[in-house]
Amino acid sequence: MNKQENRDDAYQELTEKYEAMIQMLENRIQDEITKNRQKDQMLIQQAKLAAMGEIIASIGHQWRQPLNHLSLLIQDIRDAQRFEEMNDQYMDQFTNESMILIDFLAGTIQDFRKFYRPSKEKCAFSLAESIEAALSIFSFFLKKHEIRVYFEYREQQKAYGYSNEFSQVVLNLLTNIRDTFVKKEIKDRKLFITINETSDHLVAEIMDNAGGVEPEPLLKMFDASNCSWSEDSKLGLYITKVILENMNGSITAETFGEGTRYRLSIPKITS
Repeated sequence: MNKQENRDDAYQELTEKYEAMIQMLENRIQDEITKNRQKDQMLIQQAKLAAMGEIIASIGHQWRQPLNHLSLLIQDIRDAQRFEEMNDQYMDQFTNESMILIDFLAGTIQDFRKFYRPSKEKCAFSLAESIEAALSIFSFFLKKHEIRVYFEYREQQKAYGYSNEFSQVVLNLLTNIRDTFVKKEIKDRKLFITINETSDHLVAEIMDNAGGVEPEPLLKMFDASNCSWSEDSKLGLYITKVILENMNGSITAETFGEGTRYRLSIPKITS
């Protein structure tokens, strides 16, 4: 075997070693990516669970009036029997009103279950409907804290990602904005929501009049280093960033006018 053959063999052996090292590193990187994705999903679910207590309170409030109405309908049956008013017309009205109330109660639970069910695959969804879902779930707190919402509804615009998770993003922001309104004791509380678009993204803008945020906290608002597991609102803001990045989107915040403007960007369905 001559020197050239020795060099070729050495080169081949070295090449194989490098290829094996590269493959090993690629496998490790893929494993870490998988672990990080699993961690992100766990964090998203934890953020949902952190908000569950408030959401249950909201559902309880939404149920109170329909349950009272249903109770009155049932109690009225005895009086209707006593005064011989239980004819076909009465029974039809009783049945129709009762079923409307029962359907409402069942629909509320279905919305709640749907919201807390993780999305498995990306798909096309209405950005406006996803925002409406979050507003509906949060409606009790909007009324309780006298926050007026102005939403420019544009149902036809379709985004590509996870509908439930985007609703979670909006809910996280609504929770943070509500807390800011209360903390700063803002009197005339307003929230403006619009949907715009670029060539390849939809952009939901959520603006409040809660006085804005100082520059330094603004820069760290969505960072992991800015939150702890005991601070649900800050954790929610970090999760907001994680969710949008998992959908190839992004979030920014800036002081704007009398408050803060949040811009949620997410890929759109293009024709």
